[in-house]
Amino acid sequence: MAVVEGSIASSSKQPASDLLKYPLPDLSRLTTPASVRRSLAELSAHSVQLEEHLSHLLRQSTVHKQAYRERVSRLSTQVDLIREEAKVLQVRLGSTSATAKRISESVRKLDEEIERVDLARVWAEKVQDLKASLLSLASAIEQHDYDTATSHCVRCLEVPDEIVQSKFAAAVVPTSEYPEPPPSTLLNLRKALLDVFTRRFTTATDNRDTVEATKFFTLFPLVGWKAEGLKVYSDFAKGMVRDRGRNIVENLGSGKSGSPVHHATLLTQLFEHLALLIDQHQPLVDRHYGLGNFLEGVMPGLQEECDRLGGRVCDAWWEERNIHRRIQESRTYSFTYSASIGKTPRSLTKPAQASGPTTFSLPGRPSTPASGQTPGASNMTAEPEVDTREVDRVNAEVAVMASRWGTYTLFLTGRLQLDGEETRANGGAEEANAQQTKEVKTTLPVIESSGLGQRIDEALEQAYLPLETWFLRCGIEKAHRLDNPDLSARPYTSPLLDDVFYLIKLVLERCSSTSSLKVLSYMVRTVRWIIDEDFVQALARRMETTWRSSSSSMTVEGPRKDAATKEVRTTFIVYLNVLSTSARYLERIVSEASSEQILSQHYAADDVAVASSTIHGLDVLVPRTRNAVRNSMELLFSQLTKPRLRQVLVEAYKDVTYLLDDDAFAEAEAHDLFVRRFLRGWDIVLAGFKDMFNEENWETYLRLCIDSVVRPWEKQAMSMQYSELGALRFDKDLRALSNHLSNQSNTGGLREKFARLTHISYLVNLVDDDDAEGEGFGATQTREAQRDAASSGGDVAWRLSAQEVKIVKGRRAGW
Repeated sequence: MAVVEGSIASSSKQPASDLLKYPLPDLSRLTTPASVRRSLAELSAHSVQLEEHLSHLLRQSTVHKQAYRERVSRLSTQVDLIREEAKVLQVRLGSTSATAKRISESVRKLDEEIERVDLARVWAEKVQDLKASLLSLASAIEQHDYDTATSHCVRCLEVPDEIVQSKFAAAVVPTSEYPEPPPSTLLNLRKALLDVFTRRFTTATDNRDTVEATKFFTLFPLVGWKAEGLKVYSDFAKGMVRDRGRNIVENLGSGKSGSPVHHATLLTQLFEHLALLIDQHQPLVDRHYGLGNFLEGVMPGLQEECDRLGGRVCDAWWEERNIHRRIQESRTYSFTYSASIGKTPRSLTKPAQASGPTTFSLPGRPSTPASGQTPGASNMTAEPEVDTREVDRVNAEVAVMASRWGTYTLFLTGRLQLDGEETRANGGAEEANAQQTKEVKTTLPVIESSGLGQRIDEALEQAYLPLETWFLRCGIEKAHRLDNPDLSARPYTSPLLDDVFYLIKLVLERCSSTSSLKVLSYMVRTVRWIIDEDFVQALARRMETTWRSSSSSMTVEGPRKDAATKEVRTTFIVYLNVLSTSARYLERIVSEASSEQILSQHYAADDVAVASSTIHGLDVLVPRTRNAVRNSMELLFSQLTKPRLRQVLVEAYKDVTYLLDDDAFAEAEAHDLFVRRFLRGWDIVLAGFKDMFNEENWETYLRLCIDSVVRPWEKQAMSMQYSELGALRFDKDLRALSNHLSNQSNTGGLREKFARLTHISYLVNLVDDDDAEGEGFGATQTREAQRDAASSGGDVAWRLSAQEVKIVKGRRAGW
């Protein structure tokens, strides 16, 4: 107990927070009776401390409670005083608030009466003004004072509809002269003005009185006849177009259709007249009737008349140009000669015989086989004669018609689209929000619904596309038929190249000018197929057929082999030059046709990029053409040149050794057998190739030749043995030939092909440090050769493997 009391006494001074945070004992640690008793003693002491603390707090709260009770009793007197004062104020202000309420209600009723009186006064004034204006309007109409009548009508229209249609106005306004209600009277008077304005406007336009016509035209919207005024003006504008249309109709039957662009000229005149009319009258209409009203009120009538006249021109074009017959002829044309190219051999080294008359010619190309003035050759039966010149004129005319329509639509879009957008912008927030949810259209409704536009599209789809396709295929076929290569030119060339690419450029420019992305896309795909099939693949088949037909004659020595070899070489070189030049021509044509400056003349700004991308679809032909050149050149090289070049290397190394002593080295220096033999054989095998090939093909062919020589030369070099002087002789031979062959290239870059041989020369001339000590003049020469070989091959990476290095170093003998 003494321990417990001591702990209580010591812990009574602890703060209350420490008493509340007393930790409970861990039961898992109470494993002995002593620990249990000790824990119980601590808990008992803690319980006593809590009781003392609570008793202390209770004593303190009793003291505070008594103090608070005394303060509340002192405040009760003040509360009673305030309650008495509140009762006095309630009695005093009750009557005042009732009086204020009665006054407020009276003021409100008085304000309502004042508002009704003001409204009645306004209505009375408006009705009186309406009555006076109606009477003045009727009087002015009777006196034919239409300016005054218009001003009085404007005053009548300014009166709100609720007043005009009210019973009060119906009771006050009617008179004995005009007993009808005000709305009916006003409508009748406005109709009278409409009749007068319409009659006077028509009379003024018939008399070409511009001032009078403009005056009455501007009065329509003032008297509430905006739509009727636009209709009257639209009829007037349609009459102007109709008058112009009489001249167009007369020209259709005047017998002038012999002109190649007769119908396109008539459409151009129609579009120019409409554009001039729109340019002159659209500002006047939009200024007096509001922006966009010309587009909505006048333009549909003008376009209707344009569609009618343009439709007659299109009908005459179909009939007078015999379009249906020409389409049928193009569909029955079989292109038998194009299909036969590559199936029958054709000699280029024999004089060609004329194949008979031809009606094919191209404007501006009088001196090509396409015009029939260059002698051509064909051993095939000719197709039935078809006048492609007429088809060319038809295609040109319909392309011009489509181009003029495209220019006209671009003018309308650029001139009227902005007005329509401004009108929508001024139409209120709700309409603007509605427009934002719709897809923005760059084409005007009058263009989308135009009958003439549909007729132009029909002519392009049903006539232009099949006839243009036929024209291009037939032109390329006849260019093949009349092809007569110029073997006197250097390099070899053929008029086939210029003829075909003149046609391609003509067709591409023509389809681009139609202003139709659909037509352009179709024609680009068609041109791509025709070039690939009727030109590139046809020439490849022709070269392959020439080789197959001559291969049997090339197996036996004699004149027949020489003639066959010459035939194969000539045919291949001519058409390889044609194909390689075709790739460059095609790149240039596509670049020119896809330029933004040209396309912007025929397409809207949003369509220029699409048109350019479509034309660039022809770019895929460039790698195809170059691949055909590569394949045919490899065939020519492998059959004519490669076997002979290998034999040249074998003959050059005949009786040549690099195991040389001083005397043999001096003799080799004097005769230089290997270099002389090789260069003589090289010149014989490649005689004339450089002049006959164009520069691009010669570079390719030269690389093939060097590759075919270098590989067996490397094997030969690695199989021979070298003395010290022989290695030096090999290095001189290598440098002489590599310099000579590299100099035959105009572009350079051929020295790297001799890199492995250069490294072989470096290794066989390499002198070890132990062997180099104390050497005389011969060792000095060897080290100089080593430095020269290293310098000549220093710009290229090391090309020999470790095994090959060991083999080469093992070929040195007698060192």
